[in-house]
Amino acid sequence: MRPRVLIRSMILMLITFAGIMFFYVSSKPKPTQFSSTPTLLDTDNPYASLLIPAFKLTDSNNNTVDETILDGQYTVIDFFYTSCPLICPTMSVAMREVQDATADTNLKLLSISIDPQVDTPEVIKNYSQAFQADPDRWRFVTGDMDTISILLMGMSFDLGALNTDDGFRNIDHPSTLILLGPDRHVIKLYRYSDPDQLAELIETARKLAG
Repeated sequence: MRPRVLIRSMILMLITFAGIMFFYVSSKPKPTQFSSTPTLLDTDNPYASLLIPAFKLTDSNNNTVDETILDGQYTVIDFFYTSCPLICPTMSVAMREVQDATADTNLKLLSISIDPQVDTPEVIKNYSQAFQADPDRWRFVTGDMDTISILLMGMSFDLGALNTDDGFRNIDHPSTLILLGPDRHVIKLYRYSDPDQLAELIETARKLAG
């Protein structure tokens, strides 16, 4: 092969190789850019797997409600029953405090009865009025035990058996206030009886739902 032809062939090969490399580099997908500043929901969340599943319950106005009342907004929920002798009334007081302290936000509250045998829509309506619940922000619901049990299991809670040995209707049930995100996943659980945790819940809720 003549030197001139050999040189021309080598130049063409180099140009072809350079074109292939340019195409390869330019076509590689760019890494996704993430903010270096984590948000509350970006941090490690031990409750992230806990979720309120789909449901159909009845509110204090005897209307059927489902999981869509939680979608797209931040909500604080608790589980209660109206004949509860000790925990539930004080937990409802804590919920009232959250309601009042977040009055200028879009935060919602939901109280779910675990005693549908007693807690009819009329009964939970009277209960809600006793705690001055704002019906536009704080709803009370009741329903069949199968649905309620599924809700509890979605957050790894168990419901204890009814105990009337001491003359009261005692049911072992969750005694925490639960902050949900717009996707119905749990953000965090708070002890209603701990002033510091209640204050933290209010502060967090105001930041997220403000």
